[in-house]
Amino acid sequence: MGKIYKLKDVLSLKPYMRIAIDDEVKKDENGNYLVNFGYLRVSTDKQADEGYGLDVQEKAVIKCCELEELKNLVLFVDDGYTGTKMERPALDAITRYITAYNEGRSNIRVNAFVVPKIDRLGRTLLGTLQFIQDYILCKVDSKHSLINKNKEDIAFFSADEKHLRIEPDNPQSKFLLTLFAGLAEFDRDLIVQKLKRGMIARVEDGYWPGGGITPYGYFYNQSTGVLEIIPEQAEKVREVFRLYIEEKLAPQKIANRLGFKGDRIVTEILKRKSLTGCIVYRGKEYKGRHEPIISLSRWKEAQDEMESRSKHRASSDHLLTGLLVCGECSAKMRYQKWSKSGDCKLICYSQQSSKPYLIKSDDCQNERYWAIDVENAVISELFRMTYLGDENNKKQAPLFDPIKAITTEIKKERGKLDKLYEAFSEDIDDDDVLRGKIQKIKSRIRELEAELNDEEEKAEIMRKVEKTKSIFRSLESTWKRMTDKERQSICQELIDEVVVHKGGVVDIHLKLRNFLVTE
Repeated sequence: MGKIYKLKDVLSLKPYMRIAIDDEVKKDENGNYLVNFGYLRVSTDKQADEGYGLDVQEKAVIKCCELEELKNLVLFVDDGYTGTKMERPALDAITRYITAYNEGRSNIRVNAFVVPKIDRLGRTLLGTLQFIQDYILCKVDSKHSLINKNKEDIAFFSADEKHLRIEPDNPQSKFLLTLFAGLAEFDRDLIVQKLKRGMIARVEDGYWPGGGITPYGYFYNQSTGVLEIIPEQAEKVREVFRLYIEEKLAPQKIANRLGFKGDRIVTEILKRKSLTGCIVYRGKEYKGRHEPIISLSRWKEAQDEMESRSKHRASSDHLLTGLLVCGECSAKMRYQKWSKSGDCKLICYSQQSSKPYLIKSDDCQNERYWAIDVENAVISELFRMTYLGDENNKKQAPLFDPIKAITTEIKKERGKLDKLYEAFSEDIDDDDVLRGKIQKIKSRIRELEAELNDEEEKAEIMRKVEKTKSIFRSLESTWKRMTDKERQSICQELIDEVVVHKGGVVDIHLKLRNFLVTE
């Protein structure tokens, strides 16, 4: 009697491999070991695999091997890998065994490949079919593979799909394979769609979606589904905004002062709109149930500051860079050095060939003006406009705060909605009545949120108007003490564009000019 071989004598087991059946391992006529591989997988989305865990899959594969009289079995397990991608550690190991045998580098020959269901192999039709073309069929039968080198077919079994076989000459077999692989993808798409719809409904009701990164300053309370403030972190968040907006510190300097590891977390804090009490999910914004750490107007101030700093980094040091427009053809104008001393003239881009996409007219007749003359005209006009900052023009804060009132009403409506959901879950007979009430309250909440959005936009405009007036109030007295960058920043803050007409006539268009008090 010859030597009896076991799987443990033949294979070097990896962490994702385990022996399930260890009877005698036979050899073929060429002395190669005939082994049987089983493949199990659960995805990163445990909800999608609920009720079909690794233990259930293993029992199904072992039972299938017993029915097919497969005497040895090693299981390859991918725990936590999506079926939409074919690159997975355990599955890759199987393909390496197959490739090594085909290339003569191994005497381990895969006799059978067993899966609990076809969707464990793959959740995409093309991915599953391509794997079978590349590694299961023999080379002669594989007409759509560039890498297949199989000398013979590998027997394929699906434990839960008994009629599924891979027989290249059998039209019914090919149809069933395509059908089951397609159904695996279809089922996955339905699960994803259901989860997305459920998550959107949850977010619409103001609950945090869970998963991902919780905003700094909050922790996620899984029992309530709502973000809750961490007081000490919230104080740091408010200080980040103050240092950035009021003291004009760079993110790295803020990080150093407040003990953050780097400037990246500071930038993320400044950009996080969820700190204002909203939820941004898949590009859309929803009213959240969590308390805001900062006001919406404060967050918008930070975004304005970011935009302003970004423009300044990309531009030159010239006072009116990016603001100049030709009054003859509406093209942009640029600074161009005109003397050895560094003096510049302003030239219309339509008269330049360096940037054809900026040309507005092939026959622009505007002149070239000394930059200092135009800048002085702009500065003089800004000083003349300092009356716009007159305290007498400053509007008093309204006694009634519509934003606060609407927010309070939304909170009350959400409370009513919660009670209706509780009643709905108690299996009350008149479900249609409850559904009607729920839809009515949801409709009212949407109306209130639209009103709130309008009021917040109005408040934001008024904030910018008051900021502009504040700049005008002290502009002339502080101008001499400003650096060139600070002066440029003020111009960017106040001016929408400077139109230079033929003859050197300068027309300044202020930002928010329709909201400022005029002469």
